[in-house]
Amino acid sequence: MSENIKEALEYAVDLANNENKVIEVNGKSYYDAQRYRMIELEPKLYPKTLALNTLDSLVDYLKSGLNGLNEQKLLVVVEGPLEVSVYSEDDERAHRSRLATVEAITPNLHFGQYEDAADFNVILQSKFIDSDDRDVVIEFASALKIENGSEIEDNGVSQMATVKNGVASLAKGKAPNPVTLRPYRTFGEVEQPASKFIFRINKHAEMALFEADGGKWRLEAINNVADYLKGQLTDQTNLTILA
Repeated sequence: MSENIKEALEYAVDLANNENKVIEVNGKSYYDAQRYRMIELEPKLYPKTLALNTLDSLVDYLKSGLNGLNEQKLLVVVEGPLEVSVYSEDDERAHRSRLATVEAITPNLHFGQYEDAADFNVILQSKFIDSDDRDVVIEFASALKIENGSEIEDNGVSQMATVKNGVASLAKGKAPNPVTLRPYRTFGEVEQPASKFIFRINKHAEMALFEADGGKWRLEAINNVADYLKGQLTDQTNLTILA
């Protein structure tokens, strides 16, 4: 420790409490915070957090025994649908190291944002799991037709719009609402949670999806991730997995 840092600490301690002091023991500097607990002032090095992107890579890491992982108690925490962290036990300073973090790679989703029919259909096909309701929405969006003078009938709950019916004829079609969809919103190794969405059309024939489950899908995703890890790491008795 440099003399300047040491002097600054001594000055700060003296201002706070004249009885507290910075002392030297075996060449190391300590701060006597409570006169009975000595806190070392020398910096302690902690390993850099390992950054991963899949649950399977985390499972392989925890089973590898690298860095003495099998010899210490570890805490695996599902922080959210997109993140898992691995923490060490508390050390003598009550410091818990974050050994690894896993962040899922998922497509960007912007709910509540209106898109034209072509882009909307691409989003549904590329960012959502194939399901019955997804196909219904795609079919309706593909057939939607709004011309000058056309109106969308909206009672606040459901909407009626003009859709192509056959080669040349037009008919009124009721927009599917609500719909149950499964977007890619968590790790690829687990089942994507299904949730309800409100499907809406504006006067420009642009479409949007609005989340309608109050965020319940997040809890389901977190539990899915935790259950997957527990199943894959059942033999690792040194781990505690929390969700």
